[in-house]
Amino acid sequence: MTRLRDLHHTLKLALPLIIGQLSSMGMNVVDSLIAGRLGAAQLGGVAVGAAVYSFALLLCIGTLGAVTPTVAQLYGARRFGEIAPRVRQAWWIALGLGLVVTAICWSGSLLLQWVGIDAKLYPHARDFLFGVGFGGPALAGFFALRGFCDGMGRTKPGMVAAFSGLLALIPLATALAFGWGPLPTLGTFGLGLATALVLWLQTLGLAIYVARAEYFNRHGTVFAMDRPQAEPIGALLKLGLPMAFAWQMEGGLFIVVALLMGRIGGDWAAAHQIAINVASVAFMIPLGLAQAVTVRVGHARGAEDRAGVRRAAASGLTLAFGTQLVSATVMFVFAAQITRLYAPDAPELIPLVVQLMFLAGIFQMSDGIQVVGAGALRGLKDTTVPMFVTAFAYWGVGFPLAWYLGFGTGLGGPGLWIGFIAGLSVAALLLNWRFVVLSGRWSRTGPALS
Repeated sequence: MTRLRDLHHTLKLALPLIIGQLSSMGMNVVDSLIAGRLGAAQLGGVAVGAAVYSFALLLCIGTLGAVTPTVAQLYGARRFGEIAPRVRQAWWIALGLGLVVTAICWSGSLLLQWVGIDAKLYPHARDFLFGVGFGGPALAGFFALRGFCDGMGRTKPGMVAAFSGLLALIPLATALAFGWGPLPTLGTFGLGLATALVLWLQTLGLAIYVARAEYFNRHGTVFAMDRPQAEPIGALLKLGLPMAFAWQMEGGLFIVVALLMGRIGGDWAAAHQIAINVASVAFMIPLGLAQAVTVRVGHARGAEDRAGVRRAAASGLTLAFGTQLVSATVMFVFAAQITRLYAPDAPELIPLVVQLMFLAGIFQMSDGIQVVGAGALRGLKDTTVPMFVTAFAYWGVGFPLAWYLGFGTGLGGPGLWIGFIAGLSVAALLLNWRFVVLSGRWSRTGPALS
């Protein structure tokens, strides 16, 4: 019965997170679907531009991800009065990150020129990045607010904000990309600009809700700019920067492969965008589970509940096994149909996507296990060792193998993707081994709260 209760508790907490993650990823899917109707070059350009944007996105997710376990452990220890002041210090980090995101997007065209992507893709990637760059500050603000809500165990507000943003993006992106009434046709720049505008809308909506909700304000408001304080900002950065680095190690491998696909050719870049979109959508499910595990482990760690820590992680892994099996089956069976949905006028992409989708199905299990293991470690506020683990797994194993198979053996796109499988599998093994060791040596996990 305990196992079933744990599964239910984790799933109840995770469902809003999963829906929120799917909604956020749905924005990328919408951009890709609309880009595919603009043309194959536009789709490939958005794929390459989105890879650069993902670098900035992962920087925000990782660094501001420190808010969730910090709030969760304080909440679990019933130190409620310390939560709002700590979140108010996070605003300084969010402000800096927002400006960094904008700078990365607006200077991304220089990187694309240096990499030497296909000339047909370059202008579309550049335009998309310039448009989406306007949303940098909103992106950082959203993750800070969502981390606060999630750490308090209230995951629905972030879900509603993300899903509302997805609904708003569909008509807005269509209107800006193709033109509507007085609006001119803006192409891929319109797609990026629509994404930026939606980021501002959903962040403002979430902020208004949190400001009005009594539950979030009973111990003090988070909507103030206190003087920056070195200790709390340093503690958040000490926790968040290794998380950001770990996200960059994994996401960076996917980003680099997307850029290398641009060197192989426009069709492979477009096929990669379709396959990685589908794999990324599937990844949102175990990612939501991992975030729920972070909250549950954080609450249990703050309450000094050793058994609760282990049960939270075990329930997340069990659910991840089931969901990833379903995802892999969908990719194996429906690859061709999914390709036609993305690019109905580009049948030449179908055999390429089918190859990549088969490989994506294979790495689903490793992907789900590694992200839940990382989420459990974040709940323990253990982020430094996982940073080195992911660096080794993705860049010591995954990238060399991807490069060798993709270019050294002539396998091309599929060879690059085999590197994904190797990197994710090594990360899954090492991260979960790390959690087993830490949960078995309670006193060596470091201070519970900071």
